[in-house]
This record gives sequence, C-alpha cells and structure tokens, in this order.
Amino acid sequence: MTCAKHLVAVDLGSNSFHLIIAREQSGCIQIIHRQKQQVNLALGLDQDNVLSAEAISRGINCLSEFSQTFSRLPSSSVRIVATHTLRRAVNREEFIKAAYKVFPYPIEVISGQCEAELIYHGVAHTQPIRGKTLVIDVGGGSTELIIGQGFKPRVAQSLDIGSGVLCQRFFSDGTISQGQMSSAEKHADSMLQPIAARYREFGWKSVIGTSGAIKSISAAMTELYGDPKITSKRLKRLKKQLINWRHFRNIPLQSIDNRRLSMLAAGVAIVSSCFNILDIKHMIFSSGALREGVLFGLSDSRQDIDIRQRTVNNLIRLHLIDSAFSQRVMLQLQQFNEQLQRGQQMLSDHELMLLRWGAQLHEIGISINSKKRQHHGKYIIEHSEMLGFSDQEQQVISFLVGNHRGKISKNIPDSEIDVLRLVQLLRLAIIFTHGRIEVLPHQLKMQYHHHELQIYPNDTMQQQSELMALIDKEVVITSASSSLLLRVV
Repeated sequence: MTCAKHLVAVDLGSNSFHLIIAREQSGCIQIIHRQKQQVNLALGLDQDNVLSAEAISRGINCLSEFSQTFSRLPSSSVRIVATHTLRRAVNREEFIKAAYKVFPYPIEVISGQCEAELIYHGVAHTQPIRGKTLVIDVGGGSTELIIGQGFKPRVAQSLDIGSGVLCQRFFSDGTISQGQMSSAEKHADSMLQPIAARYREFGWKSVIGTSGAIKSISAAMTELYGDPKITSKRLKRLKKQLINWRHFRNIPLQSIDNRRLSMLAAGVAIVSSCFNILDIKHMIFSSGALREGVLFGLSDSRQDIDIRQRTVNNLIRLHLIDSAFSQRVMLQLQQFNEQLQRGQQMLSDHELMLLRWGAQLHEIGISINSKKRQHHGKYIIEHSEMLGFSDQEQQVISFLVGNHRGKISKNIPDSEIDVLRLVQLLRLAIIFTHGRIEVLPHQLKMQYHHHELQIYPNDTMQQQSELMALIDKEVVITSASSSLLLRVV
C-alpha cells in the first residue's frame, strides 16, 4: 500500500479564513479536519484600498493558529489562495510578508476568474452536477457566477459586490429599512445587469448557491419553512420579515450564527437581485466552495468520474469490502428489476442507484465486527463525510445497510421513495447470492401484488433446501413489518 499524502487547502476570504485537510492514499481521499475563523478582513480596507494594521493582525493571528494544526503532518501538499480583499489591497505585500513569518508557505492572490473556476470545481467535487448548472457564490467582498456542466466551467465571472462590503455600505448601523434594502438591491442590480444577457443566453437547468451568505439564507428557510430550498417567493417573504425586524439584533433566527446575522440583510439583497435579474425560480445550497476546489486540485485521484461513485469507491477501499460479492448482489438486483419490468413494476433510475450503492456498501461493517455488521455499517455510513450525497440519500443508504440482515427497523427515513421496498429487494438479493452463487433469472419469477412481493421459485430452486430455509425465515421477518409483505407462491 502506498504511503498517505496529506492535502492542505487554505482560503483567505474577505469574511472568513478556511482551512481544510485531507489524507490521500491509494487514490482515496478522506477529509480529516476543517477549521474556520471569521477574520473580517474586508472591514479593514479603507477607501484608498489600504488594509489596516488591525485587519492584518487579525489575519496573521488566524494563520498562526492554522499553522499549528498541520505543521507536523508528514508529506503535505499545501496551497493557500487569497481572494477579493487582498486582490484590492494596495499594501497586500505587507500582509504576505508578515504571514510568511508564522505560516511559511506562499500565498497566491488569485484573479476573480480563477476564484470563480475553483469555486465551481469545489461544488462539482462535492455534489453531482446534472446538466448545465449555474453556481452562485456570494462572498464577503465579491460574488462569483459560473455556468458549467460536469467538471467543466463554461462561463465564469467575478463581480465586485459581496455581503460584507454591501453591509458596510448600506447596513453599517445595523438597521434594516425598506429604503436601505431597495438601495442595496439597486446597487446589486447595476453590477449584474452587464452580464445578465450573456448568462441567460447560455442557459442552465439548475441553480446551486454556496458561501456563508447563502448558507445563512438556506438555514433561515429551514427554520421558517421546514426545508432548505431557497425560492423567489420565500426570499420576498424573508426580505419583508427583515424590514419588519428593523435591526439585525432583533432577528430571532436561532439557526444562524450571531456573527452572521449582521450581514444577513446584505446577503438577501444580493441573492434577491440575482433571482430578479437572472429570473431564477429556486436554488439549493452546497457546502462545497473555493477551499474544496483548491483541495481536489492538489489530489492525484481521478477527477472525471461521478463524485458519488468516487465516494463509494473510497469507502470500499478504506473498509476492504469484498467487491466481487457486491457485484454479484448488484447483478441479482438487476435481474429482479427485469422481472418486475415485465409486470410494469420496475424501479426508477434513482431507486436503482440507491440500491446499487446499498449493495456496494452493505458489508462495510465487517471491518469492525462480522456478527453485528449491519449495525456497525449503519453507523459508519451515518458518520462518514459522503461527498456528493444529499442528507436524504445518505440516510436512505444508511437504512439499507443497517437493515440488510436481522430485524427490520421501523424508524424509516423520510423519503419520496418506498424505502422498505428497497430494503426488501436488497435482503432477497443477498439471500439469493448466499454462498456467493447467484440465482439465475430462469430460476425465479417475482411480482408485486399491492404491497406484497410474490416470488415463484422453480423446481431447481426449490431443491436448494438451505436457500429455501433462508427465504422462509425472511417471510417471517418481513411479516413483522406492517407495510412489508413477502409470499412464496
């Protein structure tokens, strides 16, 4: 096995500095540490773009803390990038020289174009990009808009407008009024208008938002409406609420860090302008951003495969899963689906993908203990950083792994799909692959009748006494679940 290499990415943003550390071994990337500190570098930039000594000191103190975190890591690849505030600061060399004394690595002050492209890569490497996608990052000093597909950004632009700068200009005393909000939005509109036609002409299918400002808005949506989706209708309501609250100290939202509340109105103004000018209907939040883009750029692993499959492949390598057996289980599931297709009961593409991931990972708990592998496996999936997977997908896969054998839990995760149906098919596929020998398609027929799965084994299959005993046991286990039925016909 090759020696592990550590990857270290540092993002010196206008509001916050971010540190992310990962370990890479045999093509497997595992994030082991994240650290964030609000530095408010942009607040130290005056009208002449001179960075104050106080702001420089805050930044140096933060970097000194970061340095202590990874200074003794063996075999490290380190990249530090600085964005909008240090791009503008006329005395940035003063900051860079002082930083090098406590943090002896070169600092790259990257262009807005480079920042935008790295942000896109950060999103694309942490969740799947389906079709042409617009990514919007509202930072403290600038806003980046990128349209891309897969892992390739196609159109990228960085605008000199951010939540920190806008807050300082229009909401500096903390008050939030209709006039202030309108002025802030008009300013954002004036920045967006020159690029709007080009972006609308290029087009996109979905919109993803990232950065602290959009994270705060998404958190507000969850607290107010029960889910994190940002829509134009909800944005208008939130804007009215902020005006009614009159001051950021009156904002009662518990899910947003107090240090972020002062910039919430500015963030809402920028995002509202993006929605209006670009005619956006809804947006989802992604935790992937610039730092992840920098991190994956340091990696030697393949960058061209689906991020979710890469995550699964990494887990398979880390926990020494028997991939050959998993492949047989997946083949059995495919044969099940072909049987169901004949009765117009086939699984959707998304259900098949979830089953595929469940089959690939169902033995992950054996690396801890084979006797209670399903419980250990469920814990591992629940607590792994599964890049590319939504929270709901991770919960469903965890449930599949945790219930692939033994009793079936009644604590079913919320999902639009029938999770118990997937559990039933995965359990049967594993049983039919008992002894590492799969059941051939002509040996079995199956169909759903309402909520009951009916299987029709042929004579050859019925002669396999051990297999039939396992199926009979499965009938008893599934009958304990009120909505899960199985019958051998």
